[in-house]
Amino acid sequence: MEAVRSRKIVLIVVIAVTSLFPLVFVRLDEPTVGLNVYKLLAKVGSLSGSMLIVWQFLLGHRATVGKAVIDLLWVLNLHKTIGKYILLLIVLHPIFITIYYIIKEGINPLALQTGLAFDTYVPLGMIALGIFVFVVATSLWLRSRLTFQNWYTMHLSTYLALPLVFVHSLPIGQTIENTGLGIFWRVLLVAVVAFALYRLICRFGLGIRMHVVTQVREVGSEVTEITARPEGPKLTPAIGQFVYFRRGLHGAIRPFTVSLYDPETGDLSVTVKAQGTTTTDLQSTEPGERVYIDGPYGVFSREALQTDRPLAMIAGGIGITPFLRLCQELAPRGDRGLFLFYGNRRKDEIIYKDEFEEMERVRLVHVLSDEPDYEGETGFITPELLRKHLQRDLKDHEFLICGPPEMTIKLESGLGGEGVPADQIHHELFSY
Repeated sequence: MEAVRSRKIVLIVVIAVTSLFPLVFVRLDEPTVGLNVYKLLAKVGSLSGSMLIVWQFLLGHRATVGKAVIDLLWVLNLHKTIGKYILLLIVLHPIFITIYYIIKEGINPLALQTGLAFDTYVPLGMIALGIFVFVVATSLWLRSRLTFQNWYTMHLSTYLALPLVFVHSLPIGQTIENTGLGIFWRVLLVAVVAFALYRLICRFGLGIRMHVVTQVREVGSEVTEITARPEGPKLTPAIGQFVYFRRGLHGAIRPFTVSLYDPETGDLSVTVKAQGTTTTDLQSTEPGERVYIDGPYGVFSREALQTDRPLAMIAGGIGITPFLRLCQELAPRGDRGLFLFYGNRRKDEIIYKDEFEEMERVRLVHVLSDEPDYEGETGFITPELLRKHLQRDLKDHEFLICGPPEMTIKLESGLGGEGVPADQIHHELFSY
């Protein structure tokens, strides 16, 4: 995990340095302090903002950055965090460049009546800004109301904005035109075009391993386990890792934990619950069908496996899937306490029931929230319930949580309130 942590630090440093680098070329030689301030703020918005936009393209493509930093969920969260604040940075440019030109030259570049090149190229920047506002707004405030496919399509509209940024900046950007930054900016443009082409090629199958479905079986109500065998080199997913699974080359792609894996044949299984159009469609997958798998990614359970503390695993619904391989690996050893708390609404929603109950060394506790007559634990998994079944103090355990976001957030907060160190609480949380 130290190597993973180091790569995260390096990535953040590289992003920060490259985003600040263009500012080295800004000449603060204006006659007043105010003009220099307006100029610098405008350049921070345009130059640093543009660099962060380029990084957003890289961070949003798992085949590029996900290979260097396998904790892909961390990478995606970094992508989301930058996305939340990048608009605040970008808008500095139109605000302060306008003030700068009004004071220094007596012209308003946004008026589009200057008779200069501004009239041609400023509208392109305005269109790009409008696209960014649209993407950020739909991601922050409308994401929960949109289907994944609709949101993703809207999100890809940023591909239209970046070329507009370059076309806007190259002819009228004074810092780019009059300093050595111009060379860097043109090289960056070529790199962005090359990356866009590479990403397009990846969308048509580059880097994705073809597999053939060997078995499809129902393991629960509207829950299907799909097993596939590689047609070429095997993937080697570690325990707790996930892959991106696509039924057809042009089909929608979704992440799924590798619930079973055979290192001899390379056969791997994903367990799919019908929760939307794509996952429902996967229920009809048939043996012999070709599917496309990209990965593996993720570090879930890696830190927990490096300690000897008793392991408390907490699953909600389909979140049980990472724990199947984990328990199959650890249960035969018998060298640490294994506790599995599995929350569902009803008995008929429990999946892999027989497999887990056959593991003698795993202390299994079912918790049902919608069966008041159930003789076991009812309600929800809470720190109080965990304390009731665990043999030692909560702080003496390593916790792994995988389930609905609401459950995960409440449990992390509750365990933190009980004094469990944050580095002993690990979660897997798929979200877009």
